[in-house]
Amino acid sequence: MDKVSDILGNGFSQTTIQMKSDCEGEVFCTLVSAGNIPQYDRNVLYIHGFSDYFFQTEMAGQFQRNGYNFYALDLRKCGRSIRPWQTPYNLYDIRDYYEDIDAAIALIQKETKGKLVLLGHSTGGLALSIYLHDRLEIAVNALVLNSPFLELNINPVLKKTGLPLVAFLGKFFPNIQIKKGLSLNYGYSISKKRYGEWEYDEKWKPVAVSEVRVSWLRAIYKAQCKLHKGLAIGCPVLVMRSGESFKSKYWSDKFKESDAVLNVEHIRKYAPLLGKNVTEAVICKGLHDLFLSAPEVRTEVYKRMFEWLDKTVS
Repeated sequence: MDKVSDILGNGFSQTTIQMKSDCEGEVFCTLVSAGNIPQYDRNVLYIHGFSDYFFQTEMAGQFQRNGYNFYALDLRKCGRSIRPWQTPYNLYDIRDYYEDIDAAIALIQKETKGKLVLLGHSTGGLALSIYLHDRLEIAVNALVLNSPFLELNINPVLKKTGLPLVAFLGKFFPNIQIKKGLSLNYGYSISKKRYGEWEYDEKWKPVAVSEVRVSWLRAIYKAQCKLHKGLAIGCPVLVMRSGESFKSKYWSDKFKESDAVLNVEHIRKYAPLLGKNVTEAVICKGLHDLFLSAPEVRTEVYKRMFEWLDKTVS
């Protein structure tokens, strides 16, 4: 598990960690670190969303300038951790990610004994929320959620009737593929090749994923059902979300100032169920990944996040 130079260059390094094999074969996750560590007595571990990976060097720099050692984890079957024999992004149970998170935290604690903040985007936010509920013994000082995936953004009738059935069938037929139905427009809003400002590897972060396996849907559904019953996260939680959601088949500049993936009302509804100490921050004109929003919006995101962290992680 030696560190090697990362694809991002500029002082980023990565460590490949082998996990227990699953039904597809050997499994790996990848811990990325920024610069010379340790420099500070506080650490942040970032976990990406679905069909995603860590590429946000600006975010890493912001944390370093605010006195944090920065780490990011590419989860199993995502980004740097994908192997040719694997189904990218596939998941059988949200708890599959626990091994990855445990391994990353263990490496961070081996490298530096500082305080720890966990930061999760979308599916990463869902995974960290369930993880901290189940792992109360883990010493975490704060949890920051960037548009966490607290509820599926689908037709309410389908959610109530079809989703439980599909999730049940997923126990017996996990490899059935279903249409995910994601619009291309969120990808268009962030990619420099289209209407956005960000460059990244579209093999690792596709513009849209058209199909997922039933096993993935079952894992997400079960995790969200558990969350909806109420969690007991022991550390303070900051939940950040956009001010509004937007859906359309056709391109509109509204995609550049709205959450085009999740329903922000779902986040508002379920955020209080995460624990006893939850703060919500609504970011006007924020994208689904708030750290990829327009420059003036990102400035507000960082300002509000670090003000909260300065009060919470002294």
